[in-house]
Amino acid sequence: MKNFIFFDIDGTIISEDGYLPESAVRAIQAARKKGNATLINTGRTAMNVDPFLREIGFDGYIYGCGTELEYDGKVLFHEKQTPARSREMVELVRRTNVAVLYERSDAIFIDRKARTLPNLQKLLELYESKQLPFADVPEDGDWYTDKFVIWYDGESDLEGFQAGLTGKFDYIDRGNGFAEMVPCGCSKATGMEKMVQLLGADRSHVFAVGDSLNDRPMLEAAGTGIAMGDSPMLHPYADYITANLADDGLEKALAHFDLI
Repeated sequence: MKNFIFFDIDGTIISEDGYLPESAVRAIQAARKKGNATLINTGRTAMNVDPFLREIGFDGYIYGCGTELEYDGKVLFHEKQTPARSREMVELVRRTNVAVLYERSDAIFIDRKARTLPNLQKLLELYESKQLPFADVPEDGDWYTDKFVIWYDGESDLEGFQAGLTGKFDYIDRGNGFAEMVPCGCSKATGMEKMVQLLGADRSHVFAVGDSLNDRPMLEAAGTGIAMGDSPMLHPYADYITANLADDGLEKALAHFDLI
């Protein structure tokens, strides 16, 4: 029976500084050649998946922590926030003194009325170097977002911010003053489960590979969850721990399960 392999991007296929090991490309392409379906499952929205990653060759994509599903070039599911809910989040961000980046399929938005912390500025500089489009949050109209991320420090009202999310967004702390907001009911796990159901796959033939705590639901929902070797926080939730990315961890994991 065909296997379905879901890959996180950052820290799993590429390093945090953008290094893409040849062994990772080789492994993904070999898995696909063997008849397996290869899919990306990422917190990034569609417009933020780099062309060089798409060129590796994938059958499908889960974007924005389960907010959008694409398979064989067709969008199967997309959960968008309403303009009213999106505007509510803008006001919450401004009131609680955090820095923000709003994400959706076609664009990234910054809010010049909110704070700009150093790590946000670094990310914007990276986006500029990659020529990724980003725009200002408009003050009116039917603007909306799919999800968003924040940066915070000692001057932020983090408790007030989290309280304002209740029942609307799940808060995922990524460490180092950085957090990700995903609509309640959406995650890498729900996205994967929807995709598996739509494709008629059996859970026992579903593999998930990740490196950070936002991959935990995906690993636990898969038939087999694989954690990268340099991801100790994720290890307790994995069925198998492979080597580090730079030590050909992705290729070694797929070879271990006879997927290549």
